[in-house]
Amino acid sequence: MKKLWTKNELNILKKRYSEKGSKYVSKKTGHPVHSVVAKANSLGIKSGSIKRWSQFEVNYLLKNYGIKPVDSIARSLKRGVLSVENKARQLDIYVPKPKRWSADELNMLKKLWVDKNYSIDEVAAKLNKTRAAAHFQAYKMGLRRPEVWKFWNIEQVQFLKKNYKKKTYVQIAKELGMTRIAVFQKARRMGLKLRNTPKPWTEADDEYIRQNYRKIKTRLIAEKLGRSLDSVINRAGPLGISNKGQKGKIKFSK
Repeated sequence: MKKLWTKNELNILKKRYSEKGSKYVSKKTGHPVHSVVAKANSLGIKSGSIKRWSQFEVNYLLKNYGIKPVDSIARSLKRGVLSVENKARQLDIYVPKPKRWSADELNMLKKLWVDKNYSIDEVAAKLNKTRAAAHFQAYKMGLRRPEVWKFWNIEQVQFLKKNYKKKTYVQIAKELGMTRIAVFQKARRMGLKLRNTPKPWTEADDEYIRQNYRKIKTRLIAEKLGRSLDSVINRAGPLGISNKGQKGKIKFSK
């Protein structure tokens, strides 16, 4: 259950937050640091040690969160891990740390990962894990998918060169008796990866962004328009409605 703030704890927050910071208040009140920061923000209390986030930093976080480790993002932005996690919570992209794998789950992964009868997605589903989580854990355990690491012969390479523009990776994989990821990786190493033509912006798209940008969450705009988060943010600039030029003050829709 979420711990409520007492009158005494609020007094400590109001008197010490600006001077001592969130860690000090957290230690004195017993509230988590992220809870202290959130409460201070709700009361309009600023810490003298807080470094404002620039639009570049926000865009970098939106682009890389969930792809790169949090400590890597923190090093790139020269910020603390806690600062990055708190900003992720503000942007509504925070993902809690995954639970540790149990011994039974590790044994099942070890058994299923090398079984040609199961795809990676099927292995992940049986373990109730995401595809990325299963893939990363298998990598840490040194497990390899036999069909992925199968050597390519000359005939298979020629078949891929001839058909990668005509057929999907799934179709090619089926005809070669391989997995889609094996075909994709081989095509990428050979420089055969196709680039999709960017989807053109329509006047209706632009008008929707003008009406809703900074009023609703940007990710909701992206989902509505069927585009990436970065593309919407980058499109807002030419439309004259981005957060640039506001002296570092960034307003986020809630």
